[in-house]
Amino acid sequence: MPDRALDMAPGAASVDRLDLEGVTVSDLTRDELLARLRDVLDRRAQLCLGFCNANMLLKALCTPAYAASLRSFLLVSDGLGIDLCSALFRGRFFRQNLNGTDLVPAFLAAETTPRTLFLLGAKPGIAEAAARNLALLYPQHRVVGVQDGYFAAEELGAVIAGINAASPDILLVALGNPGQETFIAEHAHRIDARLLMGVGALLDYTAGASVRAPAAFRLVRLEWLFRLLREPRRLGRRYTVDIVVFVAMILRLRLASLVRDRPVRVARS
Repeated sequence: MPDRALDMAPGAASVDRLDLEGVTVSDLTRDELLARLRDVLDRRAQLCLGFCNANMLLKALCTPAYAASLRSFLLVSDGLGIDLCSALFRGRFFRQNLNGTDLVPAFLAAETTPRTLFLLGAKPGIAEAAARNLALLYPQHRVVGVQDGYFAAEELGAVIAGINAASPDILLVALGNPGQETFIAEHAHRIDARLLMGVGALLDYTAGASVRAPAAFRLVRLEWLFRLLREPRRLGRRYTVDIVVFVAMILRLRLASLVRDRPVRVARS
């Protein structure tokens, strides 16, 4: 059984996480999360990890089946949109921003225990290039298999069999959302891996196929703007129309919660 997102009493949950329409985002620091990942690997348990940004949350709020699939995940906060959402509903930001593009390399760099990885997703050739660069960057670890994300539905069984034959400690799934989280949620019980992570564009960045935003953009939380300027046709709707829809939906949910929680005054005769 995969680890649940949080192992805490319900009464304390609101202090440590954002709960919104069935989607739970944990408020963890990077050190706390890295310790959790290390513990899962050492115990030979299984954990599904997702990096929840505004785009993921919007899709979950609009698609109940996707929201349901995320309940088996440990979700952590990724991006300014989720931070603003937390401030609106909890009165404070998340303690740290935890995006997969930074966190996965940090975890691999910090791990002295050798781990094995399987890379699944991206266009043909990308996973192979990413594997070569990972071997140079983190020689203590080993990539034991790769598979691009362009496989047919009838090939799914063979893809899972290939992963299980490699028996990796860590499976990095780069199929975009909701595809990567849906894949993990539906097939984790059939997959022989300890950590299953939805990592978005990480393989493209690691392979050198995509350029990461400069540090100045990342520092002021404007990496989304850099991506929009580089790929306006692909990301235009996501960072314009969808952002407006996200803000409107979040404000509507917040207003509804305020109305629902408003105390009822009893008239005195």
